[in-house]
Amino acid sequence: MKTLTKTLLTATLILGLPLGAYAASETVATTQAGAMTDCPGGMMGGKHHGSRHDKMARMQNMTPEQIQANLQQRFDKIEDPIKKAEFVKNLTLRAEGMTKHAEAMKLFAEAHQ
Repeated sequence: MKTLTKTLLTATLILGLPLGAYAASETVATTQAGAMTDCPGGMMGGKHHGSRHDKMARMQNMTPEQIQANLQQRFDKIEDPIKKAEFVKNLTLRAEGMTKHAEAMKLFAEAHQ
């Protein structure tokens, strides 16, 4: 009985692994092709950027008042005072970085007009 079990297990592995690998590769190929056609607005080079880039794109379309309201909502959701302070600190650092980038772009544009 033990020999029969080993034989059946070996036969299953020999036949099952290639079939399983083929089925998995077909599933991945089908999923990737479908994913590329499902989201034409969020595609770049065949890969979806993800939620971080989607948020960035939405923020570019927001008015300053909308951005301020969004930040206030996020700030109000934070309960821990330490995390609130960290949120404000990170926001300040991010704003300073964006200001530096904006100044560099402005200087470049002015130099090439």
